[in-house]
Amino acid sequence: MADHVFTASLWHLDQAAKHVMFTFKSSMFLWLVAASVPVITSVAYFLASPATETFVKRISVSMHRVAVSALCVGAVLIGMLGSPCQEMEAIFQIFLLPTLACIVYSLWVFQGKKTIHLLQSINLLWLTFALFFGGMAVKGVWP
Repeated sequence: MADHVFTASLWHLDQAAKHVMFTFKSSMFLWLVAASVPVITSVAYFLASPATETFVKRISVSMHRVAVSALCVGAVLIGMLGSPCQEMEAIFQIFLLPTLACIVYSLWVFQGKKTIHLLQSINLLWLTFALFFGGMAVKGVWP
């Protein structure tokens, strides 16, 4: 009896999974939407910068989020265009370093309320996300 219930449960899970499956295009679309989240934090940083700061300085302290998004979108485009290769992974990882430098710059130069720096946790999460999944996309190797 217990084996029958277990088998029935597995069958239901399998049927549910078939309805949730994503195609390659829908997966890439979801990745692109997810890549836009750091841009939202960029807007928050820009708006939280004091109005007394120059426009250039306000842009410079909020640009690193756009760099995080650009990394994610770049990885998706390389994966979508079908030109991933091992060499691209090293280049992709090198591009992560300036993004980290931009984050440090923002922490150092930003003159607004310091609680806005809590948004950096989102950026670090997305940067980690980009490192692992973006690396797989540019390499063309998925687990």
